[in-house]
Order: sequence, then structure tokens, then C-alpha cells
Amino acid sequence: MGLLNQLSQNNTSLIDRATTTGVEVDFPSVDFNVDFGGISIDRRPTPPTPNPPIPPTSPASIRELLLSLVNEQVEVTVPFGPLTGVLLAVRNDYIVLVEADGSQVLIRIDKIELVSEL
Repeated sequence: MGLLNQLSQNNTSLIDRATTTGVEVDFPSVDFNVDFGGISIDRRPTPPTPNPPIPPTSPASIRELLLSLVNEQVEVTVPFGPLTGVLLAVRNDYIVLVEADGSQVLIRIDKIELVSEL
């Protein structure tokens, strides 16, 4: 019984000393501060995460895509095969493509299967 009293007195004195002095632990990359008196734990705030990159918006229609490619070298695939040239103009229902030999080709937009920038 005397041993239990002595242990409880020793534990009380350790707790009393901890509440009056506090304990601080420092690591180079972590700031972790413990105060037993007020039972508070402080740590270095984490830096804010950067905003994720915003993906580019996709064109809403093939016409909108074609408008973004005016004056660019493109390949346009239609039912009878691919055509290559500079996209000169986009009209309401067709495009104007200038091929390497200088000839102009009119292509209906509703017949275009695939467009790719070269």
C-alpha cells in the first residue's frame, strides 16, 4: 500500500512539473509543440495546395472546332478519303480548303468525319 501511495505521489509531481514547465519537441521539418498545462497541440500549418490546372474547354460543335483552325494546315476526312490543305474559311454549311497545288475545295460540314491539325 505504501508503494502505491509513493507511485501516485511521484506521478502527481511529474504531472505538476509538466503543467508548469511545458514540453516542446522540435524537428527540422515538423513544428510540433505540446503544452500539458492547457493541453494544446500546435503544429505548423500545411501550405495551401495550388489550384489544379483548368483543362481547356472542348469545342461545342465541329463548326466551332473548324472556326478555331482557320488559316491552319489541316487534314479533313470525308467519306471518299482525307483532304489536306489550309483551312481558308468556314461558312454556314461548308468550309473552303486550299490544297498544296492551290486548288480550292468546298466541303460540306455535315460530310466531315474527322478534322486534325497538322
